[in-house]
Amino acid sequence: MIERKRLLSIGYYKKAPSFTGSDGNKCYKIQKLSEEGADDKFQATIWPGPFSSENTPDEKKLSNTAPFTEDGLQELVDWMNSTPIE
Repeated sequence: MIERKRLLSIGYYKKAPSFTGSDGNKCYKIQKLSEEGADDKFQATIWPGPFSSENTPDEKKLSNTAPFTEDGLQELVDWMNSTPIE
């Protein structure tokens, strides 16, 4: 199970391009999305392991977004834990 405490603080995502990890066969990547004229968001992408995101076909990846807040990050944790991967 992916736990919120494993995903670092929001301050990390303000400066770093992304954070990657895995839980069993589920790999994930969390990053900050910034669009001009819009509020910042988190984006989480999950895919089946063992390969990196770059070496996994896009059709095997699932993504979701949430507000760039603590609640938004927890929302993505809940989504990653409840979403099965093939």
